[in-house]
Amino acid sequence: EYVPLRQLDRFWQRVLTEVEGPVLDRTRLRIVPDTLRLQPVELHPKVLSAVIEALAQGHALDITYRNAEDLCAPVRIHPQALLQRGPIPYLFALKNDEDAPVRLYALHRMVRAEAASDTPARAAAGFDLDQAIARGQADFGQGELIDLELRVRGYLATVLAACPLVPRQCFEDEPEGSAFDLRVSARVPSTGQLLRWLLGAGDNLEVVSPPDLRHVVAVQAGKMASIYSDQSGERDVV
Repeated sequence: EYVPLRQLDRFWQRVLTEVEGPVLDRTRLRIVPDTLRLQPVELHPKVLSAVIEALAQGHALDITYRNAEDLCAPVRIHPQALLQRGPIPYLFALKNDEDAPVRLYALHRMVRAEAASDTPARAAAGFDLDQAIARGQADFGQGELIDLELRVRGYLATVLAACPLVPRQCFEDEPEGSAFDLRVSARVPSTGQLLRWLLGAGDNLEVVSPPDLRHVVAVQAGKMASIYSDQSGERDVV
């Protein structure tokens, strides 16, 4: 009863921080992702402290932001919540006078940040951090849900049986003679992270539906195969 169902991440944090109950210090407990562990980004000086100050005190935040095209521009944003996504921290915030959408700002792209102590941050109507994550916004999705159907085998069948994609995931055994072990169905957010996960599974997974996602995976797999089958590629000389 002490362990919440499928919420071990929160449980471990309690074990590390709560005074009452069993406590483990950081020499005896670590939480690591099961993906390749990249090094954390470097932040510009004072950016993180300014972001935390604005968020904690409910102030707007004036930043200079470098976009993906390497162009810098000043902008006033209204912080809603912080998110650590892998090695990169992000800030959910409204931009300027917009009421929507709540955008994601990468902290390492903030060249400058200063809390606007004279301007209260505007709250985004209906914003909830847990719901935003569940909808896939933390992975740059647009809130679209898709009905995903997969055929899986090998280690992936074992993993998905123990750690479902979503609480209501369904799976059934593949027919005898099939090249795969399980057929898995789940309604999941359509995100870039999902696509990367599907591609990373290699030949242990086949996307059955939706058809457009199957096509995208097939095209990407074909491009990957062409890289390794290209006879004009560089070869090591033995």
